[in-house]
Amino acid sequence: MVIFNYYLFKQSIITFIYFYIPERLNKMLQSILSNLAIILLFHLSMSMVMNHKKKIPTSLFQITMIIVGSVAVISMFYLPIRFNHYWVDMRMIPLIFIAYIHGWKKALPTLLIASVWRFFMGGAGMVPGILFGMIGPTLIALAFHHRSKFNKNYIEGIVIIIACWLFSDFPIIYIIPNGWEIFKSTAFIRGSSFVITATILYMFITQDRQRRTLNEELEKLATEDPLTNLFNKRKFYEVVHRKITTLQPKHFLAMLDIDHFKQINDTHGHLVGDKILVLLSNILIKYRNERVTIGRYGGEEFIIYIGNSTNDEAKEMIEEIIQEIRSASFPIGNSKTIQITVSIGLTEMNDHLSLLSNVNQADQNLYMAKRKGRDCLICR
Repeated sequence: MVIFNYYLFKQSIITFIYFYIPERLNKMLQSILSNLAIILLFHLSMSMVMNHKKKIPTSLFQITMIIVGSVAVISMFYLPIRFNHYWVDMRMIPLIFIAYIHGWKKALPTLLIASVWRFFMGGAGMVPGILFGMIGPTLIALAFHHRSKFNKNYIEGIVIIIACWLFSDFPIIYIIPNGWEIFKSTAFIRGSSFVITATILYMFITQDRQRRTLNEELEKLATEDPLTNLFNKRKFYEVVHRKITTLQPKHFLAMLDIDHFKQINDTHGHLVGDKILVLLSNILIKYRNERVTIGRYGGEEFIIYIGNSTNDEAKEMIEEIIQEIRSASFPIGNSKTIQITVSIGLTEMNDHLSLLSNVNQADQNLYMAKRKGRDCLICR
């Protein structure tokens, strides 16, 4: 029954548009909806490109964004909206949003491509169309780019759209004969169509940004240790497994454990223990690079991967870490500090063993370092 009623409602809307709306207004609405469809397709394409940003080389990403914007603007040249004897389109809306959100690096190339295309199309409205319908609105939006954090600032967005629309209508008012009369007779429908279309796009972009931000936060929670911001164990294994197939010739794994950490927690409290874990991770992060990956293994244990290195280079780096931690002062509050030491087990990875087996070998070396008296490195 619900489906049947919806079908009747849909049919009644179509019937109303085709039989009760005047033909001139009907064609105008169809043109407006065509422009809206292009703009929403533009958003969909931009969103798809943004979703794959991490997988696309930076230069290709920039070029793709510029092409998508240029195609959207150029497409609307061929779908003008007729107001009496005056023809317009919504070309400025994609330009405004590209400028407002992405800045000049994407907006100006898009503007240049679309302007050149419009120039070669020619026609009486070519010059004012480029100056007032494209260049002006783009520059206005660029002036607000630094504020484009999209914290649901709808009012500012609407004000920018209205300002750009009024600027684009300058030729109507001051150049076309009887321009002020034409402007007054078309201002409501033109202004409302621009504002409604831009608001719809604004809402889509806002929701898309919020979704993307949420996905990034969820991905971060799934791959990072929330206390130290290092890789968690699962992400560490994933990254290292990928690296051992590309980096040559040797790979090393090190397991690091804070000496007497339980005693620190029992004496100073778990908040101090957490603070020490954070400060220690900050020291380790300084050694992170393309060849070195660091993760929190669990508790007070950390794991380090060193790729494309020699035995001496790997040992030298681990010894440097031990020495830096040994000489550091860790504040615990009330202007007090404590010293800590770490024990580390280092192993050269065996290509014939699994990653977990190599981790187990580094872990065995770590416990040998603890049995030896701690504050040292064991490498076998």
